[in-house]
Amino acid sequence: MRNEMEPCVSKQHLCPYVARELWKGGKTSSHPSVHLLSQNQNPSVSASNKTVGWLLGLTGVHAGEDFRVTQGETFIGSGWDSGIVLTTPEVSRRHALLRAGADHVELSDNQSATGVFVNSVKLVDSVKLNHGDQVRFGVGDFLYFNANALTSNSAIEEALFDSYFKKPSSTLGWLLTKTGEFADLDFRLIQGVNRLGSLPNLEISIPDSNLSSVHMTFECSPERIYLRPDSDSFDVLRGHEVTQRATSLRNGDVIKVGGLELMLRCIK
Repeated sequence: MRNEMEPCVSKQHLCPYVARELWKGGKTSSHPSVHLLSQNQNPSVSASNKTVGWLLGLTGVHAGEDFRVTQGETFIGSGWDSGIVLTTPEVSRRHALLRAGADHVELSDNQSATGVFVNSVKLVDSVKLNHGDQVRFGVGDFLYFNANALTSNSAIEEALFDSYFKKPSSTLGWLLTKTGEFADLDFRLIQGVNRLGSLPNLEISIPDSNLSSVHMTFECSPERIYLRPDSDSFDVLRGHEVTQRATSLRNGDVIKVGGLELMLRCIK
């Protein structure tokens, strides 16, 4: 476990230390400790709420990163007390507000200095975000992904994909926990090797009794997400059918380990 006074530094930018500590210190759930044990997982103040989508950074200092959108109200801004912290001077302390329910997400400008744009249109009133909408805060562009969307190939133009995937640590997808104590959390998959198991400091560490120390490995590239087993005790469900264990995964595939179910969401 890291030193409690050590600031949070990601490979892309400096995440505010206080925001990480607030996120870790949630009183209603033990879920935040899961992410603190995992490498390459972005912090969020609203760790206990259900994930309904993500904002995926296309340009600017957050290109290649993702920020989870959870049910309830979430401020987006440069201040440490925002639920989604964007570290760029063009973003106001509390720049915008997300209001998310189980089946909708609304975005509004919170009297920011530089405005909020959705699909190049400056916001005057709040708008409902749709899967594939492009959002700008300051000088950074983000893409909204709905957690329930099964297809996303048309969400970004190929030119944007090509630029986005030049980032070696770009998010390529997420694993959503569907059952158990950690239901509704998400874990990002980035380019390269992503190990999943119960050991701390793996790319994805989940202290679930169904998982062995290193249970499986995801080898991720812009072309495919390949699952390589480190244990025999799991199934991959495609629809209602069980597919082979070592396989290239598809969007919507479910990995079942005992009572633990993880659903894959791909961005391409």
